[in-house]
Amino acid sequence: MCGGAGQLAGKRWRSTFGRPSKLPTLGDVDPTGSYCPVPEDWLARKYAESVPVPNTAELWRVTVHNAVPFVGFGFLDNFIMIIAGDQIEMMLGSFMVLSTMAAAALGNTISDVMGIGSAWYVERLAIRIGMQPPKLSPIQLDMPSSRRAANMGRALGVTLGCLLGMTPLLFLGKSKDEKHEEEPT
Repeated sequence: MCGGAGQLAGKRWRSTFGRPSKLPTLGDVDPTGSYCPVPEDWLARKYAESVPVPNTAELWRVTVHNAVPFVGFGFLDNFIMIIAGDQIEMMLGSFMVLSTMAAAALGNTISDVMGIGSAWYVERLAIRIGMQPPKLSPIQLDMPSSRRAANMGRALGVTLGCLLGMTPLLFLGKSKDEKHEEEPT
């Protein structure tokens, strides 16, 4: 199984003339003792067998803990995108042909760049308001059920944040086309 690879105290027996002898093959007995490498994740898998799977309450804590920062990120992302896109459309659209979608895309670019810088602050704020990480071992956090709960929390958090980030739409003025439709002719 080892084929000589990764032998502990890797010595090869030498002949009387000092030349290396043949490598041991499977089934050969090596007088120095051979070491078959253990897979890297063997110890983690062995430990995971004895660790209990997180219960439902712990999985909910994982979900909420992952959702809160993403609510903040989704809010900032949509809020900045809408404000920046509206300003770009007003400023650049007045002297250059610029569609609403192009202005929204440019606003999204600005929002994404600002999101990179604000991610650290959003996470700090989540910790400051009292969000404590769930008390699970690293093995439990790496279990499939915990990863699914974390991803569900992130998805729910960013969805809620994006919906809340649409609040500028309530306060933005009506577009020129909508004003012309309301005027009596």
